[in-house]
Amino acid sequence: MALLGFASNDAFLRAPTGETGLLKEGEELGGVKLLRIGTNRVLVEHEGQQKELIMFSGFGGETLLPKGKEKPQ
Repeated sequence: MALLGFASNDAFLRAPTGETGLLKEGEELGGVKLLRIGTNRVLVEHEGQQKELIMFSGFGGETLLPKGKEKPQ
């Protein structure tokens, strides 16, 4: 699973199944649902778990995960 890039309000993702596609918030691809798009990362849900996928670190790099939860590894 990987974040490949951004295009306006969409994110280009690769699912664990190998499928790739451009998704808007709320859309699903290969069992991965895009929940939220940030500056340099997205929040997705896969198999009932929320995970962050990150393009790069830097400004705008605050987590999209709900406060009080550990960062996924």
